[in-house]
Formats: sequence, structure tokens, C-alpha cells
Amino acid sequence: MPELELPGLSGDSPLGFLAGLGVQVALAETDCELHLGWADSLTPVAIVDSVFDLEEIVSRVDSVAKGWSQGAALNPSPSRGDVKFPASAIRDYLAESRVSRNGVLAASLVAENSLDAMSRTKAKPTDLDFTSGNQKLLDMMKRILSETSPEDIAQTLSGAWRYDGRLPSLGWDVIDDRQYALEAFDPTDTARNPKLSCAGAHCLAILGMFHFPVFRGYRKTATTACHGTWNQGCFSWPLWERPVPSRVSRTYIAHASIPPSDAVGVDSAPYVARTRQFAGWGITRILTSSIDRASKYGRFGPPRVIWRRG
Repeated sequence: MPELELPGLSGDSPLGFLAGLGVQVALAETDCELHLGWADSLTPVAIVDSVFDLEEIVSRVDSVAKGWSQGAALNPSPSRGDVKFPASAIRDYLAESRVSRNGVLAASLVAENSLDAMSRTKAKPTDLDFTSGNQKLLDMMKRILSETSPEDIAQTLSGAWRYDGRLPSLGWDVIDDRQYALEAFDPTDTARNPKLSCAGAHCLAILGMFHFPVFRGYRKTATTACHGTWNQGCFSWPLWERPVPSRVSRTYIAHASIPPSDAVGVDSAPYVARTRQFAGWGITRILTSSIDRASKYGRFGPPRVIWRRG
């Protein structure tokens, strides 16, 4: 089967990695398995093993994105725009979403009986929810999925990302952090200084959340591949060389996510035992980005490699 390189998707950033997974999720939903890998090079771009060309991949991704935007996970009943469900409504939301086309997304947003540690009355969302204040995650995701065009997706897959301010940013892009920006206008003034985002990358990344289900945790919701506390945590992800199907990607993510604290003891027996099999699986490196909520909004810190194949 021919391999196709997607030069616009680089696995050395959280958003690029999530976007690469999104391509794989979209093709799997159309009953056309796509194998995904990452080039073992200075810039680890996505490589897919597929019978489809770029045009067909874009068409299928666009179809799935539009379908997800209409599903119950983003259109709960009764209607609401965020994921901070009352405790009594979480089960109904998950049950309703389970039979929907985008039901897997709901399982990556909230978990039954996983509540905010302070109020104990509302759902505590995924660690990847970087919204704050009046931002509504469900509404933002629905807009991104429904309004991202095939042209946006194609451009994101094939080259340098195009940034504009017409669609919201979910905060997953490490280069769009404006908390310490030196600008002529207040970075929080979205009217005079709107935050720019890459619509295609965010659209694909939402689909990629299929690989990050959430569970009830201690004082917060436990999110696959995320470690630490709500305010000071991290997101850790592996890159692998050989293109693999979606179920293997999901396994790699679940088993090869290492918190930076573990990587400190590189000579310790537990660390050596855990990482010994990674090279045999085809994993070439593991990266991490901090998650910081010390300011108003959540954000990823600069990514860094914490394990590399010898």
C-alpha cells in the first residue's frame, strides 16, 4: 500500500499530533482504515498508509466533521453550550451520546461521577478543556467542525498552516499563546485584536480526541496521556515510525505516555523496565508539554523530548 506524507502535520506539537490522529479517526469512521506513523526526522511529519489520495482524504474528513457537528455529543438535550453539566445530567448526556455518530467525543469530555472538587455539583471536564469565563467548549467545537471548509483541511494537511480569526481557538496551539504578548492592543480585546487560529488543525484535533477518553480520578477527571494536577499538569505523547491502524495508535498513547517526573530517574529500574519495549514497538520518541492554568486560560508549554530511541 502506498505511503503518503502529510507535511502540514508535525508530531512535535500537541495540536499537530492531535490533528494527525484526527485524520486517522475520520477515515476509520468511513470504514476505510488508514495507518498512521511519523517520520523519524528533525521534523516528524505524519505519514499515512492509504489507498486514497489527498483529495479523497480531505473529502472524507470533511464529511465526518460535519456529521460530528450535528451529533448529540455537541448538541445535548436539554440544550447547553459547555461541558460543566449538573451532576445529575452527566449519565443522561453520555447515554444519549453513545448512540450518536460522535458519541466517542462525549466520552472524551466528561466521565460519570467525576465532579468538580470544590462544588461537587458539576462535571469536571477533560484536562484538555482550556476554556474559561464565557467560553463554551461545546459551542466552540460545533462551530469549528461545521464551519471549517475542505480547503482549510487540505491546506492544513499539505503545507504551512494558515491563521485567521474567523473561528475560535481551543488553546491547543503552542505558538498562539498571548498571555505575555507585547502588542499594541490588549490580547484579551477580541474585538480589536482577535486571536488567530488554524481552523483545519483544530477541526482535525477535535476528531483526534477519540484517542483520549476520560475517567473518574482523584479530585479531577483523569484524562488519558495527561498527568499532574488540574492547574499544573502535562500532556505526554509518543511518536512511532511504522504506520499502524487506529487501535494500535490508541494502545501506544495509553501505554507509552510518561510523566516528566518519571523520566528524571532514567537509570531507575522501573523506568528502564517500562521503556525497554518502546523501541521494539516502533516508538522513536516521547514528548511532553506542560499544562498551565495559573492565568485565566489553560495553555500548553513548549514541547520537549523526554525519551528517545537509542
